[in-house]
Amino acid sequence: MTPIAELRGVTITYRDDDPVLRDVSLRVHRGETVAVVGPSGSGKTTIVRALLGTLGHTAQVRGTILVDGVALSRKDFREIRGTVLGYVSQDPFSAMDPIMPVGANIAQPWRIRGRAVPDGRIIADLATVDILDPGTAVRQRPFMWSGGMLQRGSVTTARALDPPLVLADEPTSALDDANAHRVMTALTAGSAALLVVSHDRRLVEQYADRIYLVDNGTVVESTLQTPMAEQPTPKRKPVPATAPILRAHSVAKRYPTGTGLATTDLVVRQGEIVGLSGPSGAGKSTLLRILAGIEPPSDGHLIWDDRPGPPPPGQVGVVFQNAVGSLDPRRPIYRGITEPLQPRLRRRLRTAEAIAVTREALRRVGLSELDPMRRPHELSGGQAQRVAIARALAGNVRLLLADEPTASLDEAAAARILAILRELADDGMAIVLVSHSERTLRDIADTVVTIDAPPRLPTER
Repeated sequence: MTPIAELRGVTITYRDDDPVLRDVSLRVHRGETVAVVGPSGSGKTTIVRALLGTLGHTAQVRGTILVDGVALSRKDFREIRGTVLGYVSQDPFSAMDPIMPVGANIAQPWRIRGRAVPDGRIIADLATVDILDPGTAVRQRPFMWSGGMLQRGSVTTARALDPPLVLADEPTSALDDANAHRVMTALTAGSAALLVVSHDRRLVEQYADRIYLVDNGTVVESTLQTPMAEQPTPKRKPVPATAPILRAHSVAKRYPTGTGLATTDLVVRQGEIVGLSGPSGAGKSTLLRILAGIEPPSDGHLIWDDRPGPPPPGQVGVVFQNAVGSLDPRRPIYRGITEPLQPRLRRRLRTAEAIAVTREALRRVGLSELDPMRRPHELSGGQAQRVAIARALAGNVRLLLADEPTASLDEAAAARILAILRELADDGMAIVLVSHSERTLRDIADTVVTIDAPPRLPTER
C-alpha cells in the first residue's frame, strides 16, 4: 500500500550549518497513527515542515518527500494544505488571526476554497474538544482564549476539511492530563491518518501504532515498549520562615465578555516555589499578568514588600506561555536575553559583552551549543522556551513568574529546567510556577494553589 506521506533519505540543512535532519526515512499509511518523539531541538518540527512544504527558501533539501506517492513542488504543497494535509501548529497563539473571531478563523479552510461552512459544524467540533459554551466562544477573539483553548481550536481547524492526513505538532503541550487525553482521542478518532510530534512519549505511546525516535537529526523506528529513563526529582530544602515578598488579596479579573479570573488569594515568600494548578481557561495566565503588574485586577489588591501595589520595574522576570511570541523576531537572541540588564547597568552592553552574558545564560538552561546570533524563527519550540527562561533569569530578579516553562520540553530538558528553578529558590528567589502537570507541581512546588474555573460566560441572545 502506498503511504499517504513519506520521507526517503531526506537531509535538510540551513545555511552552512550542520544538517538539521540526516538521511531520514519515515512513512505514514492510511488508517494509522504515527508518533515522532525526541529531545527538544532534535528536528521533530522540521519533519512536519518538510511534509507541509514550509521549510523556507534557505533550506537545502536532499532526498525525496512524497505525498500519496507523488513528489510535489512548492506550488503543489500549497494546493494540498488543508485538503490533503491538515496541520496543528506548535504555536497556537499565532495560528489564528487576532482581529477575527475564533469562529471566522476556524471557517477559513472552507472559505478560502469557496465552500460553504456546514451548518453547526464548527460548534459541534469545538464541543468534541471540550470547549465550554462553544456557541458563545466562537464569537470571541483569540486573545480571550487561553493557550490550551487555542490549541484545541487549532485541532478543530486542522480537521475542518476532513483531510486524509493530519500533522499535529505538540497538540497537547499546553493541556492538563485530562484534556490532553481528550484531544488525543479526538485526533485519532477524527483523522483518517495522524502524524503527531510530541515531547510526551508516555502520552503518545498510548495512541500510536508506530513510533519514531529522533535524536540529533537522525531517526529510527522504535518499538512501543522501549523503556524510558526516569528523571530525578529536584530535592527541595525547607522553606525559610521569611516575610512574604508578594501577597495577592482577593484579586479577580473581569472582562467585558465575562470573568477571566475568579477571586483568588496568594502568598509568595522568598525561597519558595508556589505552584498554580487548574483547568485550561481557569485564569492562571491572567493571575501571572496581575502579579507582574502587566494588567490591574478588577477587584482586590497586591502588596509588594509590605507596600501596596505591584512589584516595581526590574524586580520581576516573566516567562510567558507563548515563548516564541515573546521574543523579538527581528533581533538575534543575544539582544533579547541581555535586554533586562540594560536598566540596571544604565548603559548598553557592547556586543562582545552581551554575547558573553548570553552564552552563560544559555549554558544554565542547557543550550551551550546554541549560536547567540540566531533569530527566534530559527529555533525549535523547546529551544525558544529555554531562551525565554534564560532571558527572565538574566536580570537577577527577586521574583520569577513562569507560565508553563516546560510545556514543550522533553523529560530530560524539563528536568534540567526544574532543577534550575529549584536551585534558584533554594538560593532565595521567589517563584510562581504555572503548570498543567500535577506531577511536576507535586515534585517541585512548596505550595500548590488551585485556580478554579470562572463561571461560564453568559450566552448572548
